[in-house]
Amino acid sequence: MKLCPIWIPALLMAIFCIGCAGKLSYEEAEERHQTYTSGEKNATLDEWHELIQALENFLHTDENSNSADEIQFAIASSWVWCIKAGDTQAPKHAIAAFRKLIYTYPESDFRPQAHYWLAQCYTHIGDSARAAHHYQTVTEKYPDTDSAAMAQLELARTYKQHGYEKRAETVYLDIVKSEYKKDIISAASEELKQIQKKQNPEAEIKNTPPQEPVKTPGKKVPKPPTPEPESLVPGSLTREFGLTAKTIVIDAGHGGKDPGGIGIGNIYEKPIALAISKKVAAILTAKGYTVLLTRNTDTFIPLKERTAFATKNKADLFLSIHANSSHNASANGIETYYLNITSTDRDAERIAARENVHSGYTIQELETLLKGIIVESKSKDSRRLAAHVQRELVGATGAVDRGVKHARFVVLIGTKVPAILIETGFISNPNEATKLTSETYQMKVASAIVKGVEKFLGAAEHISQRNNKISNPKLAATQH
Repeated sequence: MKLCPIWIPALLMAIFCIGCAGKLSYEEAEERHQTYTSGEKNATLDEWHELIQALENFLHTDENSNSADEIQFAIASSWVWCIKAGDTQAPKHAIAAFRKLIYTYPESDFRPQAHYWLAQCYTHIGDSARAAHHYQTVTEKYPDTDSAAMAQLELARTYKQHGYEKRAETVYLDIVKSEYKKDIISAASEELKQIQKKQNPEAEIKNTPPQEPVKTPGKKVPKPPTPEPESLVPGSLTREFGLTAKTIVIDAGHGGKDPGGIGIGNIYEKPIALAISKKVAAILTAKGYTVLLTRNTDTFIPLKERTAFATKNKADLFLSIHANSSHNASANGIETYYLNITSTDRDAERIAARENVHSGYTIQELETLLKGIIVESKSKDSRRLAAHVQRELVGATGAVDRGVKHARFVVLIGTKVPAILIETGFISNPNEATKLTSETYQMKVASAIVKGVEKFLGAAEHISQRNNKISNPKLAATQH
């Protein structure tokens, strides 16, 4: 793995001008950075670790600041420097830090670089499948960025390394015909020649696409070789790369001008929903899922835009997290909803009406959507997902089980994937309000939600495998 300096001066100035948290002062951190990255001093691992700790402390004090994604990138890139310095634990820390940036800050300008360096880290530890996935992400989602050219070259090299020479040749040809920098094109051209020479040692090598064979009357044209495998992804990565769920969107209810429910002691719903959502996202991300948040700050987002966000990002699951409230202070417990035209009961109608404020839909749009609900929503899958999550939540918290219900929640309308809305407890109940503001209890709730999601995905994968065996007898006979 070839490592090179990746902290740009503007990024570091932005970070250090704010000031470092922890033991290092601004002056010390700035001076150390200059000496570390300029090569004037070969920093020790302890010195890198101290700098990283200072940045992490600062991020912890204000993770909603405008510079939060920049600081997270600085932390991640510092771990890459630690890899170069010989820290055997640095690769896993770098991977975790880059993943946090990608999935916590979906609008960050640093995402293309983060995907590229995440792929480099996976290459370093020998995980070519995940590396290829992130190189592809850069080339497909961010083709006009500086990272795209290197990502495409590294992708070709990855294919070549694993014997996927046809696919490597195609990628190399794309680079040669591109308008990338000369050094990238030159490298791709030389490596392409090596592949073509290996395939046809006596032929003159040209960087042009293979021509169709000329048909001669009475002479059979040989059949093209069997296509190579469609994917480099091994079976152990089934879940991350799409058989069950690749992208999960977490929707933190309310936000900004919409406080949501107001409970005992003027406790607002919106910060509780956001805190739990972030914890769910962090746990799922650590488990290898692609996780996106509809909001990661106290921002108002119309319900219509939340589902549009899920659709735009090709979500496989949609989880909307809330906290309940009631005029009855004794009301308590947890309930999980899925979408259906008919409501379960009056309470469900009341809760849906409260949650549907600021939907962003006109009456005509809503009517059109409602007509297509049965066709568009995966109601059965959503009900199963809700059941798994509800069961885990009640088991982990000991809260009253208010059951799995269905109602007309606007935030679930229009999604074509399993989607649920979770009411994690009542902030209008003194006892539950105290628990819901506790970080320990929020983590307990978040962990239970993740367990429910994984139980659902595990069941879905089992069903998928069973159906594949039934529909493909040859496959079933060869599986062990």
